[in-house]
Amino acid sequence: MSFMGKAGVAVAALGLAAGSVLVAGSANAAGDLFGAIGFSSQKWESWSAANWDSAESARAAVIDSCVAAGGEDCGVMTTWANGCGALVWNEEGWVAAASGPNRSEAIRKAIDRLSDGVPIARLANFGSSDLSGTQVIDVVCTRNVG
Repeated sequence: MSFMGKAGVAVAALGLAAGSVLVAGSANAAGDLFGAIGFSSQKWESWSAANWDSAESARAAVIDSCVAAGGEDCGVMTTWANGCGALVWNEEGWVAAASGPNRSEAIRKAIDRLSDGVPIARLANFGSSDLSGTQVIDVVCTRNVG
């Protein structure tokens, strides 16, 4: 798939992911730590932030990093509290992100989300990532995850 084709698919993936933002707990709850993962289809890069005191701060850190790198289409794909976020993509040019209470659950959910657009991606959750062309690009956890 050409870069422009991948970029178009990524923009569609960003739109799907925007509806999947998950923030567990209250932004003012004592001890909560927040993270976010963002993506730019223009640059075909991702940015992450963790251990922020609010979801808004984590999202802003991701956007600021993307813009500083020259991204013009920076978007946050997932936000979470007290857990992990994962970004995955496949060789077809699809990108997805999700969060969960731990690393493995965040990866599983991201792959499930990717499989909404590319059903073969679900094979990665069953140990066949080579067959699905799925790659885990980034996993980041807040420091209060066991």
